Amino acid sequence: MLNDQKLKELMKEKNIKSKLQLAKLSKIPYSTLIYMFQGHDMQVSTLVELSKFFGVPIDHLISKNYGVINITEKGNNYIDTSSIIEATVSTMM
Repeated sequence: MLNDQKLKELMKEKNIKSKLQLAKLSKIPYSTLIYMFQGHDMQVSTLVELSKFFGVPIDHLISKNYGVINITEKGNNYIDTSSIIEATVSTMM
């Protein structure tokens, strides 16, 4: 599912004031963007295009949390994050 709050923040950073303007600039159909903002699933290709347009990893655009447990000799460390990169890196430390 789309993290619409994050997408709105990215739009604000680029001074994009509406979904219609985002559609024109990103070349993603307006109807597709509306569908996504309503909470429907989206195609991976659409996520890739948005990711490229905003210059962010795809996981920044979706509402998905990763729970990671890092088990070491000193104890367990649980990390809850929406970034797959952060989840991966945290297990290396």
